[in-house]
Amino acid sequence: MTSENYKEINCADSYKIIDGRRYLSEENTKYYLPNDEMEMSRISLEHVILRYIWQGNYLSNIEKRLIEGNTKVIDLGCGTGQWTIEMSSKYPLSTFIGIDIISSYFPSEEERPANLAFLQHNLVENPGVPFPDNTFDFTFMRNLAFSLNDDNGWFHVINEAIRVTNLDGCIEIANYDLYKDYDKEIHGGPIFSKLHDSLREIHEKDNIKMPTASDVVEYLKRTNQVTNIRVEEKASPLGSWGGRLGELTLLNISMAYQGFKAHLLPLMNISGDEYDNLLNKMRDECTKYKTRCFTYRVYGIKC
Repeated sequence: MTSENYKEINCADSYKIIDGRRYLSEENTKYYLPNDEMEMSRISLEHVILRYIWQGNYLSNIEKRLIEGNTKVIDLGCGTGQWTIEMSSKYPLSTFIGIDIISSYFPSEEERPANLAFLQHNLVENPGVPFPDNTFDFTFMRNLAFSLNDDNGWFHVINEAIRVTNLDGCIEIANYDLYKDYDKEIHGGPIFSKLHDSLREIHEKDNIKMPTASDVVEYLKRTNQVTNIRVEEKASPLGSWGGRLGELTLLNISMAYQGFKAHLLPLMNISGDEYDNLLNKMRDECTKYKTRCFTYRVYGIKC
């Protein structure tokens, strides 16, 4: 299956401007991060950080099939497409598809390999994944935690991911875990905790699910279609106490909170200057408390 089999969609995204940042304006999409060049830079930084933390782009046992070729891969919620670009460049005999609601993120044809194509689609709509059953050998999802509604929304998308995956195909889901204990695990100071709690509050208010690794395992088990489920978790430093990695990870988190600013200000009932001051103070606080963040990967095989 080659990229010619796919109809590429690159229509203009529906967006709104808030305080100089561009956001999606689709009514059925609760996504609080911006859709602009600054956010694209943050996503690019985050990709590099996560690749370093995990020492690679995936954990699933799929490399032999990728090298041999004729292997079909889909990245659900591909963002700027860096993961798919790196993977399709490394494995030129396999075919890759990136799918995301934001088409303006997609690289142009000149910027991507011939074995890679992109589709614009909202995964919470029907069909969740616009492909037939048993199409892909490797289905990958990363950082969709900020965009899916409650347990039903997550279970729907995971069911769709499994549906389009071939028997004996690999499924891998990667996210941040935002529900770690502040004192025992995250070591969040008062400022970090205040921002973190506000983010969780707004998502809970809008019924947005922030799944833990245990949640994802439970979703997969409920389908009775995934075996050999494995879970791996990484703790990463936030701040200069963690060297270059800690500095870059904190920069990524700070840029994300700048993106959330337009939505958190009304909830926190503070001014924009006060919010920016909190972010500045958070940098020193993270070093003082040796704050950490957690990411996880859950992967298995469709049976």
